[in-house]
Amino acid sequence: MVFVGICRVFSTVGEQQYETIGAFWDEISARYGLENLRGLGYNWTETTIEYVIGLKEGTIDGADCVVQLPDTDWVIVSGKTSNLGKIYDEIYRDGALRYEIETFDEDGSCVIMYRR
Repeated sequence: MVFVGICRVFSTVGEQQYETIGAFWDEISARYGLENLRGLGYNWTETTIEYVIGLKEGTIDGADCVVQLPDTDWVIVSGKTSNLGKIYDEIYRDGALRYEIETFDEDGSCVIMYRR
């Protein structure tokens, strides 16, 4: 699977990535619509995460990142965006991830796909 999008690096110190990645989503979804997007988190360090937002279908304008991802062995979790913190607490309970792909819908639902 190939993920193409716009990449930014965010600090994870003090869990500030939730606010800054949220602002990134707001910026890009204002142009493309929330339901047309997907986000990829990967390449974590002790203090940063690389995060890419791309279109579910097609290539986003200004794409500056291409990530080759495995096609199989993804775990899929669905839930409500309002419970995202709890969803991630459950996911991370079993250890660090290599990749996570997030999608969000206007009705408040989300789908997280991840690989360790």
